[in-house]
Amino acid sequence: MKKRAKKVKKTTIKTGRRSGEPKALFCKVCNRLVENCDSEAVKITCWRCVHQICASQMPLSAFYTSLNKKKSDKPPGWHFMKEFVDKKGNVFHKGKEQPELKGSLPSTTIKPRKKKKKLTADEKLQRDIRSWKKRKSFRRKNS
Repeated sequence: MKKRAKKVKKTTIKTGRRSGEPKALFCKVCNRLVENCDSEAVKITCWRCVHQICASQMPLSAFYTSLNKKKSDKPPGWHFMKEFVDKKGNVFHKGKEQPELKGSLPSTTIKPRKKKKKLTADEKLQRDIRSWKKRKSFRRKNS
């Protein structure tokens, strides 16, 4: 059995515009007025409703790529090291793996970076005064 296609009635809003010019229609979801529609458009969905529909159908990981990334077990800058051995025993020389040396060396221990303390305005001022005094004394010695 063949299903008959429903005929869509064109709804028009009298806006006082000439034919061929863009018209305004109401959103079929939220009934907000959407201006500058195509003159042949019958129904329209506003950008807010489109965004809401997309957000409800897609997972968060599709929007935020940072959720997809898995953290590497290697430290930052490992490929610049002359020799790096990861936890599995793989040996790397300047970022290139050396399969013949696998498991022959102990894993590289990484020292955590020292976090710098944020200076207050007074500490910054004192630091600048000290450096200025050093430069001044250096100039006096040389002249």
